[in-house]
Amino acid sequence: MIMLLALVLLAYNGLGEFPPGIGLWIGLSGLLHGLYILSLSKAYSFQDISYVYPIARSAPVFVPLFSWLLLGERLGWISFAAIALILLAVYTLHFEGHLIRGFKSLWDAILHKDLRWAFITLGLVVAYSLVDKRGMDIYFLHQPETRMANGLAFFFAESLIGFSLCNLYLFWKYPRREIFSVWRGEWLRGMVAAVATVGSYGLICVVLQSEPVSQVVAVRQTSVLMVVIWGCFKLREPFGRQRILAAFLTVAGVGLMAWD
Repeated sequence: MIMLLALVLLAYNGLGEFPPGIGLWIGLSGLLHGLYILSLSKAYSFQDISYVYPIARSAPVFVPLFSWLLLGERLGWISFAAIALILLAVYTLHFEGHLIRGFKSLWDAILHKDLRWAFITLGLVVAYSLVDKRGMDIYFLHQPETRMANGLAFFFAESLIGFSLCNLYLFWKYPRREIFSVWRGEWLRGMVAAVATVGSYGLICVVLQSEPVSQVVAVRQTSVLMVVIWGCFKLREPFGRQRILAAFLTVAGVGLMAWD
């Protein structure tokens, strides 16, 4: 659905509406988003959603640092406090509260445990957040009066690339009969997800034109709490109290980051 909407938008507006120099950032963003979707799906296939999602959404720990180095955004002491809270939440979530063994377990997870896909996803979130911020800055520099149109155009262009890569991979990896069977059974959920994606990340691209990427990414992470609660109570995944505690710590860190 998103790819069809992107084709309609490009056919209606044409390529002339894109500012000069934006093509590189759209292409890079599309590549990173495509890899992110595949990596997140891989992570979900190995671990429960309540483990994977908070890890993959711990980008506020790293985005402020790289945005400071690459984009010139400042990092204050409040942000450092927020980072400490989010790290504590991540350790509590990963290692079932055994913080002393955290570093060793973290290293094992990066090297050969199932959580490695969650960490790869985290890295991709950080990367595409910085790329999208740079792209939206270019958009705003050339077309400051059309922020909403800028954000949606960038979103649909990078999505067309990202989802094209995902579909190429799926048709290479799985039999067509299996893919069409999934489509027939899941088309309604897919359409709901498409609408939610346009409404959420499309608006993020709009906001990135005027706000620091560190704050935008931080506020976005409040979804961690919703997903952990869903995983524990609706899907009946284990370690409910522990995960909810980690989610609250994450949200507290996110709140500090946004306040800063």
